[in-house]
Amino acid sequence: MIAPATNIRPIRPVRPNVESSYPNPSLDELVELCKDFGLITEIDAVQGIFHISCKDEKFVVSPSEAEALIRGLLIGYFAFNTRDDLALADWLD
Repeated sequence: MIAPATNIRPIRPVRPNVESSYPNPSLDELVELCKDFGLITEIDAVQGIFHISCKDEKFVVSPSEAEALIRGLLIGYFAFNTRDDLALADWLD
């Protein structure tokens, strides 16, 4: 059994009930980012169901699944380009 790591702090300090002044991006804004970066080639909404063409594969998903897919594409894109998904971690000495 592996012992839990004790030398890692959260990336951001935990602040109780502090609301951000920055609004979360809308699904349309996230889709535009994906299009700009070439992650999505086509997206259509038909009767509340999204048809998303991504990396030579077509996904047929609900709105909540579309948001998760798009956020995952963006997270993966930035992690791949920075090559360091732990860059913001606050390590204990």
